[in-house]
Amino acid sequence: MRPRRRTLLIALLLVAFAVLALAPGALAAAGGGSSGFSSGGGGGGGFSGGGGGGGKGFILFLVFRAIIDLTIATHGIFLLVLLAVGAAWWIMNRGMPSFMAYWGAHQRQGRAHRRTSRKRERRVELAAAEAEDENPIFGPAAVREAGAQLFADIQSAWSADNRMALRGLITPELLTEWERRLDDFERKGWHNIVEPSGPPKVEYIGLMRRERGQEDLDRVVIRIEAKLRDYVVDSRGQHIKREGAFTESLRMREYWTLERRGEHWVLSSIESGAEGEHSLQDQIVQTHWADEQSMRDEALVEGAVAQSTPDGFKVGELAELQFTGDAHAAALDLSLADGRFAPDILEVAARRTVAAWAEAVDGPDAELRKVATPDAVRELLHPGDSSGQTRLVVRGAQVQRIRVVGLDAQADPATMTIDVDLRGRRYIEDRDTARVVSGSATHLIGFTERWQLAVTGDPAEPWRIVAVQTPAVPA
Repeated sequence: MRPRRRTLLIALLLVAFAVLALAPGALAAAGGGSSGFSSGGGGGGGFSGGGGGGGKGFILFLVFRAIIDLTIATHGIFLLVLLAVGAAWWIMNRGMPSFMAYWGAHQRQGRAHRRTSRKRERRVELAAAEAEDENPIFGPAAVREAGAQLFADIQSAWSADNRMALRGLITPELLTEWERRLDDFERKGWHNIVEPSGPPKVEYIGLMRRERGQEDLDRVVIRIEAKLRDYVVDSRGQHIKREGAFTESLRMREYWTLERRGEHWVLSSIESGAEGEHSLQDQIVQTHWADEQSMRDEALVEGAVAQSTPDGFKVGELAELQFTGDAHAAALDLSLADGRFAPDILEVAARRTVAAWAEAVDGPDAELRKVATPDAVRELLHPGDSSGQTRLVVRGAQVQRIRVVGLDAQADPATMTIDVDLRGRRYIEDRDTARVVSGSATHLIGFTERWQLAVTGDPAEPWRIVAVQTPAVPA
């Protein structure tokens, strides 16, 4: 190889290494689990005690001696082959995943994406100005200032393992998940340190104001970008970097949902850069009476309940004379006698379930329990895992289509089985380590849920999920 080409190749490799080192990590801040760190060894901390050190050292001596002898005997060919195999392994297992993460983040930060983000922020700030007239807490400057302070306080409390401080900064449901991760670090003898390098960049990109009975459900979404040091100190004082990282310094990009508590904000959930992209398209609701979708849904449900089966009659008694076709046609026929079977009402039930489901991943499951039985809730949140060690994470899921595939009007209460086609991010996560067990936190996929719903006597929620068939999450 010519010297000029060799120099160019080395320069390109150095640039690639620098790019990979600066690739943003997923949840590279407070709340991340131990799965993101690698000590390069086995066991909890990855470092061996003093007893076996000599034996391992002798084995390493023999390995290096064999490599040197084979290199001399083959005039250097063996060493070249060994380096090529090592380079191929690193590229496939570390280099390519890091590069793909970097490239995905780069694509999301391109000129078109930045333009979209700026437009979104302007729209939110205009809406926030109306909300600010009612309460200054929603003002753009107030939200950005509160977000920056919350970010700094949370990193500090996490690094100090100050759970009392965290209780005042994040919701109880999120605290439950974070305490599991802190407990896992403690079992390993590890201590995760997160040190921001300067103030973060905070963008105000979401506003949602809703009411639940007499309770206000006010939330804002901010996007945080920051540079920080994120590392683990093990029981021997050794520093452990994140997997694939060359330094302890990383850039992070996360979407934070803040929930209003009185006159201050607390953290409700965190989504990584790819997971939180849906926030740029979510509905903006600046006042409680501006939530047109919810008001439309409530009007539909009220009308359907008003047209429901009269007291003293069973659905089966009306349906028996009307069923002429398959389940979907039968449901349409039945909707003429009982408005709760209308496709629009099923759509409302499905959308409410999906929204409550996504909220229950990190936040409260009260809304999900309104629309699903305890067994169905457990299967939606922890499919196939009675221990609750793992959880199904659903981010930005949107209902694409609903199909009626079964109807049992003779049951008491009457039941209907529907297939709900959804699109979003969906994966299984270990709750202690935050390791993605199956699926992908970055790829949008289509999937279908099969839910069996039963008619209820609740005028606000005429349908409730009583059984769930959750599709497997691909590895």
